[in-house]
Amino acid sequence: MTAPTTTRRGRPRDPAADRAILAAARDVIGRRGFTGASMEEIARTAGVGKDTLYRRWSSKFELARALLSHIASTDVPIPADDDPSFALFVFLQDVVRVNRHSDFGSLVAGVIGEAARNAELAAAFADFWAERRQVAGGLVRDVVGPEPDDREIDRLLDHLLGPVYYRLLLTGAPVSDQYLWDLVLSLPRHQS
Repeated sequence: MTAPTTTRRGRPRDPAADRAILAAARDVIGRRGFTGASMEEIARTAGVGKDTLYRRWSSKFELARALLSHIASTDVPIPADDDPSFALFVFLQDVVRVNRHSDFGSLVAGVIGEAARNAELAAAFADFWAERRQVAGGLVRDVVGPEPDDREIDRLLDHLLGPVYYRLLLTGAPVSDQYLWDLVLSLPRHQS
């Protein structure tokens, strides 16, 4: 006896529509800010119907979170290198690059500003940030080894990322490669 197969109703989801919607969201939110952007304008800019947009993301909050995650994962990938310190350094370089030389920094700043007034957006941003910290935490763990507990890894992440984002978002001070490398070298090393 063969198992019954189930068929999906409707057309399969078009990945090109997903990409078009995320590109449109990046454009519209980048120009108008989170508050000024509308799902209608994003759908129109993407060249899709509102129903297509809402089938994928039921709210502007979900779409903004997906957009930030998409940009972060494509523009700040997990580097592959045999040297964990160098991989972490490359990751930090990508963080600086995407925040200084793309619209990601202004998108994050706009979302953070609106999140202070909007609990739903604040929760979506907190989820996004937790995902990104988990990625960075894995890279830090590769450098420092298995001994530190999760609380210590969290403290080391603050030690590492805090100064970078302080310069990127608040002071505008330079974040040179030497500065990043010095931060990486300040982490305790795994003793093999």
